[in-house]
Amino acid sequence: MDDDKGLKRKGRERIIPKFSDAGRIIVTGYDTGLPLDDVATALKNHFSRCGMITDVSIPLDSAKNYKILQRCGYIYFVGEGAVDKALQLNGSDMGGRNVSVEAYPYDEDANDMVLVRVEGYDTSLSKTDLKTALSDHFSSYGYLKEFYIIEGSAGAMIYGKDVADKVTELNGSHMGGHKLAVRVTAKPRIPTVHRRQHRQRPPPTLPALPEYQ
Repeated sequence: MDDDKGLKRKGRERIIPKFSDAGRIIVTGYDTGLPLDDVATALKNHFSRCGMITDVSIPLDSAKNYKILQRCGYIYFVGEGAVDKALQLNGSDMGGRNVSVEAYPYDEDANDMVLVRVEGYDTSLSKTDLKTALSDHFSSYGYLKEFYIIEGSAGAMIYGKDVADKVTELNGSHMGGHKLAVRVTAKPRIPTVHRRQHRQRPPPTLPALPEYQ
């Protein structure tokens, strides 16, 4: 699918979509005995018509010494209505097996936190004065915390209702006679990839003890 409405790209940076364009599903019903790459490719091909797929994750079953796939796989999309389209494939045939699909929604407050980078401010301001000025400037969108300055730009985590989608409205705004550049660098509660499990090493195989008669 070529629709990239709402995507934010710059070079090789990861996709940062609008909340309304991000979605994810849980899939079951595939053959857990097949190789991971084969199942992942099959799922990607099966659901590619629904929207841009940003991740297909199928955890390995720790109870099976990480040799068998878990029964639940996760697919992340970017694209308007992608999850609704994927749900229509519930019960569809994929390689001779019927796959089940259910929505895996984000938390209701997922859009209420965003990490931004700000440039263009008066660099003669002290860190304390800059934090105060930016706090006032962003106050109509939310409250600022976790503030830092690095390499001539300021970064901050901002919390507020739907701030993750609204904050870029301040890009190009003026603060103290200076034109600000405001860019979203992360939406921590709207991931576009699944969190990977930490694979543990299986216990070592001990040599067999000699048999004594």
